[in-house]
Amino acid sequence: MPSQKGFQTDERDASTRRTFLKTSALASVGTALTAVGSGVAGAETGADNAMALQEGEKGLVFQNSFRPGARFVFTSDVVQWTPNVPEVQDNVWTNYQTRMIRYLNTNEQVPFFVAKAANIGQFDSNLGFVTDQQDPQQPNVYEMDQEFTVFDDSSFLVTVNFSTIPENEETNILENDDWWQLQQGGDGDGGTQTTGGGGNQTGSGN
Repeated sequence: MPSQKGFQTDERDASTRRTFLKTSALASVGTALTAVGSGVAGAETGADNAMALQEGEKGLVFQNSFRPGARFVFTSDVVQWTPNVPEVQDNVWTNYQTRMIRYLNTNEQVPFFVAKAANIGQFDSNLGFVTDQQDPQQPNVYEMDQEFTVFDDSSFLVTVNFSTIPENEETNILENDDWWQLQQGGDGDGGTQTTGGGGNQTGSGN
């Protein structure tokens, strides 16, 4: 039969083991929660970054001139022209600048109203396009977002986002679409031949 002293020692040992197990379990749960929390924070940060990337630069284009996912280049500097679009106040245009763009592979050129805050790059009047910073002898290629939103209450204009494409993709595209190599002595409007529309030319500039 165990002595009273031995019984007390066994009881203390059991209590110590229970405390150790309980502490270890709580520590494991805390570690798991920390890991989950870090994952959530990482996911939120990733989502925020993805959203920021998706936003890109902003502009307006006539609905019938919008080409989802199309690659294009800017073929003019700022053009002193604003459309006469119903339901759009004149003061709206103070936030935008009119430029011409050329959709690659189609030769289609349309007006594009770019937000003044957008970082477009430098237009070279001799080459007739906005140049690539990495290679100033070739155009900078942009890509339209796949989606658009209707601009205010206008039935003519839509708001779109656009962004530059990776350098390696740009090189491959321009190798197969070499019109720009013959584009010399641009006249400031990129040899404009517009399609689409929705408003009449007005004498006011931006």
